[in-house]
Parts: sequence; structure tokens; C-alpha cells
Amino acid sequence: MAQISGDHIAYRWFRSNWFYPLAIAVVLGDVTALHFQDWSQPRLLEGALLFDFAVVVPLLYLWCYRARGAAVLLRMVGLASLGIWATSHLIPAEHQHILGSVGWLRTMAITVLAVIEIKILFSFYKAIFASDKTPEEIAGKLSQDIKLPPWVTRLVAIEARLLRRLSDFARGLFRRR
Repeated sequence: MAQISGDHIAYRWFRSNWFYPLAIAVVLGDVTALHFQDWSQPRLLEGALLFDFAVVVPLLYLWCYRARGAAVLLRMVGLASLGIWATSHLIPAEHQHILGSVGWLRTMAITVLAVIEIKILFSFYKAIFASDKTPEEIAGKLSQDIKLPPWVTRLVAIEARLLRRLSDFARGLFRRR
């Protein structure tokens, strides 16, 4: 039986997660360019940073993890929003020309992500309170839909169990009166 050496494991990891080293290289290259900039052309630098952080890095993420389905799009929108935020903190305020006109995109992206999160939470709470499934079945279904790691699934089951007990306690308390 062939043993897997550390080199093979690292190679497999880099092959399936090449986004991380490439994104780090892009970000470090941009931050280095920003450090050595003389600010003679601030709009060009701001545009390049904004393009790399809000377009290139999220598209690299999409390309690397495209096989994971629609969940990648949500993370890509989050990365683009993070890129706009990071650019607004890296570029000095006196050199921010483009960011003022695209700042609303970040707000819109955060709003979309919050609405999706609220929808997921409502479906989770509806499944807890309106169904007769066990908390473990609810957590398993949710983890299949959203692709949660196993430890998060266990936490979701614990939360579901706790919320069911709390609602049963509240119902019992109001029935007594």
C-alpha cells in the first residue's frame, strides 16, 4: 500500500485551493505598489487597486471554486464588498475619487447578503417551530442545503434543541395563566 507523503498532501491542497496563494500574491503586490507610490497619478492607482480587490480577487475565487455551486456566488459578492471596503481604507481620503462613486455597491452587496441571511434564518426557525422533525434532522437538512461543516451542524442542532425547549417552556408558562 502506498503511503501519502506530506509533499503529496500539500500538492493536492494547492491544486484544489490555488485561490489563496494567488489572492495573497495579488493583494501583497498591490499593497507593495501602494507603499512605493509617489501619488503622482492617484486615480490610476485607486482604479487599479479597486479593480484588483473588487473584481479580480472575487473572479479568481469564482473560478477556483466554481464546482461548489451557487454558494460560491454569495461568497464572491462578499469578497467584492470586502475589496471595496479594503480599498477605501488603503487609499488616503484625499486621493479617493472613484471610491465615492462606487461606495453604494458595497452597501447594496451587504444588503443583499443580509436579506439572504435573514431568509436562511427564517427557514431555519420555521423548520424548528413548525415541523415535527427532530433538531438533528433539521440541522442535517440545513447542512445539505447550505453545505455547512460538521461542527457547525452540531451547533445548529444544539441551538434548535434549545429553541424548542424554550418555546415549549413559554407555551407551558402561558397555558398556566
